[in-house]
Amino acid sequence: MSGLCMAIALKRAGRHDFVVLEKSAGLGGTWWDNRYPGAHVDVPAPLYCYSFAPNPRWRERFAAAGEIQAYMAHCAERYGLQPHLHFGRAITSAQFDEDQGLWRIDTDAGQTLHARHFVCSTGPLSVPRWPQIPGIESFAGARLHTARWDASVPIAGRRVAVIGTGSTAAQLVPELARSAVRLHVFQRTANWVLPRMDRRYGAADRLLARWPPYAALVRAGWNAVLELGRRGFDEGTFMRRTLLQQAEAHLRRGITNEALRARLRPPYPLGCKRIIYSNHYYPTLAQPQVELVTEGITHITPQGIVTADGQERAIDVLVCATGFDVQHAVSVPIRGRGGRWLAEAWRDGPQAHLGLSVAGFPNLFMMLGPNTATGHTSTLLYIEPGVRWVLRAMQEVERRGQRWLDLKPAVMQAFNDGLQGRLQGSVWSQCRSWYRADNGRNIAIWPGSTREYRRAVAAQNYAEFCFGGATVA
Repeated sequence: MSGLCMAIALKRAGRHDFVVLEKSAGLGGTWWDNRYPGAHVDVPAPLYCYSFAPNPRWRERFAAAGEIQAYMAHCAERYGLQPHLHFGRAITSAQFDEDQGLWRIDTDAGQTLHARHFVCSTGPLSVPRWPQIPGIESFAGARLHTARWDASVPIAGRRVAVIGTGSTAAQLVPELARSAVRLHVFQRTANWVLPRMDRRYGAADRLLARWPPYAALVRAGWNAVLELGRRGFDEGTFMRRTLLQQAEAHLRRGITNEALRARLRPPYPLGCKRIIYSNHYYPTLAQPQVELVTEGITHITPQGIVTADGQERAIDVLVCATGFDVQHAVSVPIRGRGGRWLAEAWRDGPQAHLGLSVAGFPNLFMMLGPNTATGHTSTLLYIEPGVRWVLRAMQEVERRGQRWLDLKPAVMQAFNDGLQGRLQGSVWSQCRSWYRADNGRNIAIWPGSTREYRRAVAAQNYAEFCFGGATVA
């Protein structure tokens, strides 16, 4: 979504000399990768489309993966992006040439491209993480990861195990339970689950959505609702008490067995990890053919999974809903000024200024970079301001007759010191999650409101940058 947004912004600004490199075989990013049964977005669809391209075709409030991918394809066609899109092209290295003020970008197809600006829209959650469990490679049945789903593997009438109980598993488990003869769900840590305010959109909804004032009103309304929900992450607020009450009531409605309820109550504060929104997850776990397993897994055999109590559960299909390795562009070898590697600059954890620029890496811009994730709203509300920021930065370089701009290290240091100071003691510091690096540093979450981020990005201060490589006398 971020790469398309950047490409559309370039086209709308009259800039046509660009290419978009995509390592997958088709368009969609996370919505190309995540095709598991039940995959859908967990924010209302009116907020999960570009503000300049509302979608009146949504079939339900929380859109399915296929719908979103179709919307993205529609946007690519509408804005004439096809000539710019190059699929099946992974970047193998990127290096900045300070003398020429250009990025040299090599691909796995043997191509070498030279670009004035390098926008990295790889997303932090794009590399699947397989669980490090002894014997997993020895399993003789079908082994699937939710981000690389193989629809040809039959589920009906088979014994299935799902490792993981995060947002993806909560969407997948009810679908698998419909056809599996036996379903084992392996839980390491219980998650907070809230009801999903879903509903089907009818013909009247889709007709009204074609009227721009109505579409804008619906979008603004959902934005306000989700920003109110953001207050639920702050201790002592009315909104937090409300969310806690909702979560407990939701658990009691979905699970009548008190022993099972106890195993589904999270041992960490609400909001510390990503919240799950589902109306079907709890009732599915209560079905007779479904078992929630909370004993730790010791190893996997060719026939099944062995837990710490010595029990082996025989299975035919192993599904890993174990998420991603958080990358923030380090999956691509990137070298900036002085030949410094980005991985070296980030040895203590990824950091950037507003998630957009990194000191020492001129004309490198990131979409959804470090500390731009949220636990409460649509990422597109962060992508669009970021895209506008990048476009203005490109224009400023040209206006000054320069070749590049580079963030001053002291600016990035001060910004991140302030950011980490706000995150310390917050709800996001009180448990282990993908939001945090191994050293405990929060590398993902923006600690404030969406409005605060938009204002910070809009206040573009070029005194915080140095410029170089003059192109005019």
